[in-house]
This record gives sequence, C-alpha cells and structure tokens, in this order.
Amino acid sequence: MQGLRPGPAFEAALAALPACLLDAPIGVAVSGGGDSLALLLLAQRWAAGRGRTLFALTVDHGLRPEARAEAEAVAALCRQLGLPHETLHLEGAAPRQASLRRGRHAALARAARQRGSRLLLTGHTADDQAETFLMRARQGSGWYGLAGMRPLSLSPVWPEGQGVFIARPLLGARREELRAFLRAEDVRWVDDPSNENPAFERVRMRRLLCPKMSGFVQILSVMDRFQTLRMIEDAALWRWMTANIRVLEGVIEVSFLTLLPTERAARALGLLIQIAGGKEVPPRGERLARLVERVVSEEDFRSATLGGCQIRPRRGRLQLASETGPPIPGIAARLAAHQAILSGNTHEIAAAAGKESFLEDLVPIF
Repeated sequence: MQGLRPGPAFEAALAALPACLLDAPIGVAVSGGGDSLALLLLAQRWAAGRGRTLFALTVDHGLRPEARAEAEAVAALCRQLGLPHETLHLEGAAPRQASLRRGRHAALARAARQRGSRLLLTGHTADDQAETFLMRARQGSGWYGLAGMRPLSLSPVWPEGQGVFIARPLLGARREELRAFLRAEDVRWVDDPSNENPAFERVRMRRLLCPKMSGFVQILSVMDRFQTLRMIEDAALWRWMTANIRVLEGVIEVSFLTLLPTERAARALGLLIQIAGGKEVPPRGERLARLVERVVSEEDFRSATLGGCQIRPRRGRLQLASETGPPIPGIAARLAAHQAILSGNTHEIAAAAGKESFLEDLVPIF
C-alpha cells in the first residue's frame, strides 16, 4: 500500500476533536463500501502513528445474502491491518430506512460502549452532505437544517447511545476522490445495490447531483455559509442554556424563555422536551411553534404536554419532566452533552464526555 492523498484533511478533522475522545478505544463503522473502507485505511494509519487503539464494526442487517461475504471481506482486511473486527447481526430488522438506521446506530453504540469507546467514526462524505441538503430542502427545512451534518455529534439513538459521540472526518472529501485512493491502494470495495434503487430518496438526490458538478459546488458553498451561521446561533443558545437551565431531581427548570428570539426559543424548548421526555428527536413543526407562542404570550400559561414531556410553570420558571412516570435516567448528563456540542468548545465536550460515563446515578446532585 502506498501513500495516501486524503490523509491531511482526515488528520486535521481528528486533531480538532477533544483528546479525551481519542484516548479511549475508537470505533470505525465499516460496511465494505468505498467510503467506509477509505475511512478504515486512513484511521488505521493515523492510529498506528499515534499509538491509538482502533477497532472496526460491521453491521449485517440480514436483508441481503451477499452481506455475510461482504462482512467477511472486511474482517479479512482488518486482520491484514492488525485491527480487531466484529460483525453485528440484526436479523429480523424492519426493511424501512428509518428502522434500519436506528437499529444500526443502536448496535454500533452498544458495541462501542462494551469496548469502553466514546467515539465512532463514520464515512460520510461531501457528496452525502450535498444529498442531505437537497433532501432537507425538499422537506421544507429551514436554514439551520440546511447546514447539514455536523463533524461531531451525539449518537442519534437513546438510551443505547448515551455517552457515544459520532465523528465524520471525511465530510470534506468527495466520494470519487476516496475511490481513487482505494484504487491506488489496490483495495476493492463493494457497491450496495440499494445505492442504485430510486425508491430511496437519497438515491434520487444523488442522481440529480451527479451530472451537475457546478450545482454541487454551489450547494456546498451555501452549506458552508449556513454552517457558519449555525455556529453563531449554537454559541448564543449555549450561553443562554448555561445561564438559565438547571436540573433538579430529574426535572429540567428553565427561566427567561421570553427573552429569546422566537426561533431560538423554539429550538431551545424542542431540545429540552426531547431530553426531558427521553426521546431521540425533538418535536418540530406547528405543534412546537404553537406551544412556544403560548409559553411566551400567555400570562396565565398553566401546562401543556408534547413529545412525552409535561411543561408547567412554577415560581417564574418552566418545569419539564416525563409525563409517563419517574424522571428519565441520565437527564443531566444528556443535557450537558448537548450543551457541549452547541458550544463547539473542545473543553466543554471533554467535560461532557467525562460526565456521560458516570453521572446516571448522580442526577439529583445536578
């Protein structure tokens, strides 16, 4: 195997991460496709040069007979690279994209936690970003969603993903660039036939992009501007949350929601409802907008429920708690992790990563 071309950008992406996430074992999600195999090679060389511990995970959804052979090929490459590898089986998974994605992330997060890992690397590329932009634009997303995937985020599943971060160090690389890298390394990859199935929205968006290179560049340019705006908005939201939110006995208390701009208030309240209600995504759309309007404008606002969460005023504050029973475990740690991502500060993320591992039993203190 020869020198690598996407290496410097990959190394720069990892250098921007908090050191504590890199000190623990690092997982790499590898399907056998071109993007994830390029990620595996780059990660292995980076880890070998720095004495880091790396392991690879492949998810077999049990939907295609070829998947077993593809996972075995990944395992063989990992043996050649001197890396531990595990295939995670999800037989019986519902053949819907959302269900498959959730099952995959849950399996990856559980396997990472079993190995003492806080960080999973995935092979999302600049092409994936552009496709995400088109998908979200078609669905009517605002500018915040059109900023695309974050380089670092929390695992999207709960509670399996508690304490697990997802890093995407290839967001600056083009898919074809990574395949050229693999050809130069004489490494073969597999193409999942579902990537050519127009029944999937992402495939349709991909076909729109392929013949229009100028459109691709324009999309990434717009996304870059939206990402800058999102960093500014996230920092403002983080400062407000730090000053106006506390967790007492598993209940989130919020003050001064009325001082926020409407859009930021909706984003803050949606995130807090997601955490207090133990959900994986925040409520969106008209129901959230109407609730924010009530909270801000009604002097006699008494209570409401949304997203499995009960919202009620008490002594000039809002209290948010699960509507179904006892407080959701790990609320303080989860809130700290979300705040850390919003801050964009490596020290905040490092502190949150440490809390995620042991705070579950200490929630009342916070």
